[in-house]
Amino acid sequence: MPRKRETWATPRVRNLKVFGQISMYTAQTRRNGMAAGRGALAGHSLIELLCVMGIISILASLLLPAVMRAYSRVKDFAQEWDEGPVFSLLTTETRQYCATHPQYLFPSKSDFVDKCHLAPQPSAWVLAQATQFVPFGFPDDTNKVVLTFHIGPKHATVYSFTKGELTITPPAR
Repeated sequence: MPRKRETWATPRVRNLKVFGQISMYTAQTRRNGMAAGRGALAGHSLIELLCVMGIISILASLLLPAVMRAYSRVKDFAQEWDEGPVFSLLTTETRQYCATHPQYLFPSKSDFVDKCHLAPQPSAWVLAQATQFVPFGFPDDTNKVVLTFHIGPKHATVYSFTKGELTITPPAR
């Protein structure tokens, strides 16, 4: 009797040597209970991963202080580079405010920055911790030092402004 052809394809089922396992593809076959395909033994243990993380953290702890020192030096040099434009903005904006408000009074740094509407960089310099501010107003002496900036490396460069420099508009030339 002739053999009847099946109309649908059935995958070839293969019995494995390990009891109870059946595989339809050769890539999934197992040898001695282990997967036989590519990358079968490519795992890492938890100890290896922890050791690598420890080494990376030690290297980062050695590198970060040097990076922060370099960053602070660059920042200090940038402050010295920008001192002219920042002080020019500070004096012009303060003089404009004092010209429009003849009875001005500045009791604190933040009040000074808010009332004069200082640009972001001059306001950051005024509000810096190294900046010294003495409260002042319209009846005070014009030679009174009211604002002292400490900038540059280790805040060694000092600039002082008197009330007269900040409030009195110089005559036009």
